[in-house]
Amino acid sequence: MKKLVYGFATLLMLGFINSCGNDDNTTPEDDGTAMTDDDGTAMTDDDATVTLTAADAVANYAEIVYQNYLDSYNAALTMQTAITDFLDDSTAENLEAAQDAWLAAREPYGQSEAFRFANGPIDTAQENGEPTWALDNEGQMNAWPMDESYVDYVAELNGFAGTFSSLISDDAFVITAENIAAENEAQGDKAISTGWHAIEFLLWGQDNTAPSALLAGQREFTDYTTLEDADRRGEYLRVATALLVSDLNDLVQTWAPDGEYRTVFEALDAEVALQQAVFGAFGMAGFEVSGERMIAAVDSTDGIDSSGQEDEHSCFSDNTHRDMFLNVQGIVNVLTGAYGNISGTSFLDLVEQEDSAQAALLQAAIDEALTTATTISDLAGQDQPFDFLLTQENVDNPGPVVAAAQALINLSDEITASATTIGIDLGDLPE
Repeated sequence: MKKLVYGFATLLMLGFINSCGNDDNTTPEDDGTAMTDDDGTAMTDDDATVTLTAADAVANYAEIVYQNYLDSYNAALTMQTAITDFLDDSTAENLEAAQDAWLAAREPYGQSEAFRFANGPIDTAQENGEPTWALDNEGQMNAWPMDESYVDYVAELNGFAGTFSSLISDDAFVITAENIAAENEAQGDKAISTGWHAIEFLLWGQDNTAPSALLAGQREFTDYTTLEDADRRGEYLRVATALLVSDLNDLVQTWAPDGEYRTVFEALDAEVALQQAVFGAFGMAGFEVSGERMIAAVDSTDGIDSSGQEDEHSCFSDNTHRDMFLNVQGIVNVLTGAYGNISGTSFLDLVEQEDSAQAALLQAAIDEALTTATTISDLAGQDQPFDFLLTQENVDNPGPVVAAAQALINLSDEITASATTIGIDLGDLPE
């Protein structure tokens, strides 16, 4: 990492030494001698090389994390307003507006998942109250796949859910944020009671049609007016939404400038902080998105016609095509140091500074991952949503989903090689 050593302090010291060795305080220009490049061409101030540092990339990453979480929080607030409007006036039009707001809120959140696996607040647990900044709220926000019967009624024809007595139908269960949080995964990893996908289910209901029907869940607004448990269903949706908004606000506050974890993160050794940030992108590419969200769904037979639709990420709304694209975009954001209006020193820049050939390989892998994820997203607009694609391929007969998974695995390999180039050891993927 020799090029990362030349930080600001080093450059200041070099400038001090040069000035001390020049007794008449003149510069090469002052004595009539022009600085020249290797080919003899006179150099200008614009030709001076600016050396990028790990600290530069870490500071830019922290800004991206904060802004992404802030965008997610603000979008969730908008969703909360739409859901409140629906619960206050339960019409078909207001239900559709609440669904649209959920879809819109997923756009920034999907990108924020690249901040996982980075020893940050979202998936670090406290032990005996330490560290105080640890939130460990990822599972409370985004756990899946979900056995719908844990929260609400399910159709008898659906053979892939129905192992629980729902919390909504249990009059003895008091619906509070604390209580539904305590129930999340309390009876197994599919016993999901909180977060994006519990809210998604309460808005769309089960998807009880084959993928070829090109339909998402078909919940009626009357589930919140005349159906049994309508009032409890509405209260559950209201409380679950408020809890998600609160969880996102906690992330915003701790990552804000001078926030508790932002302060801790920026005080880390810059190369340690960069290693953690890059490992998040590495883990999402090589493990979570490629394996857990793509290949696992391709391999699954849970769902109508053994489609695997029960193991797609957003199975009630059929929004998985956007989930996959947004997750990949979030990985790219971390690697390239750009999000929205933010653009600064990145991991890719540091690799380019050290080894342009390796940087080209990393850029090519980034481009391929984005291209294959875009294909999945675009196909949904051509009547081939994610659950339909699952019925058209498997690992021995690959299609767009497997291609995207392979591109992400290749990207994780290039992230590893690139990290090594700048002296960072990423270690092993998460288990």
